[in-house]
Amino acid sequence: MEVGIVMTLFERDDVKTGNQPCNVCTKPTRSHVIQPALYEEYVAEVVVNRADEFANNQWEETEEVTKTRKVKEAVTVCHKCWLKRHEEIIEIIDSDYEKWESEPSRYTARIQVTAEICKSYGFEEESKRMASLISMMKESVKQ
Repeated sequence: MEVGIVMTLFERDDVKTGNQPCNVCTKPTRSHVIQPALYEEYVAEVVVNRADEFANNQWEETEEVTKTRKVKEAVTVCHKCWLKRHEEIIEIIDSDYEKWESEPSRYTARIQVTAEICKSYGFEEESKRMASLISMMKESVKQ
């Protein structure tokens, strides 16, 4: 790889996530993928053909091939820790939703963090509630 060339990172749908340590309890799991593994492409020279070891003139035929390598491992959470986090988020939303709803601009950071957690963990119902709060925040900013 040459200096100054920016390689773009991408996710691969054709590769399953292997057993990774849970991000919370470190038990091996692939139950819930919070962030998928990231890959990059690189160019490598592969020897396609070469002279045999007894030839007078040694020669080698190479070809440039594009390969992929894993740059960042997936972030996974076991189901037990996922359920625990789900209960925590439900508790937080149930206790704070009314005050967030009454003054969304005052609790912007807390709402955004909670919404990001809901999105990354895949809490669909809670994500919908947080999306409505975020749209309320946008409306209050427009006024």
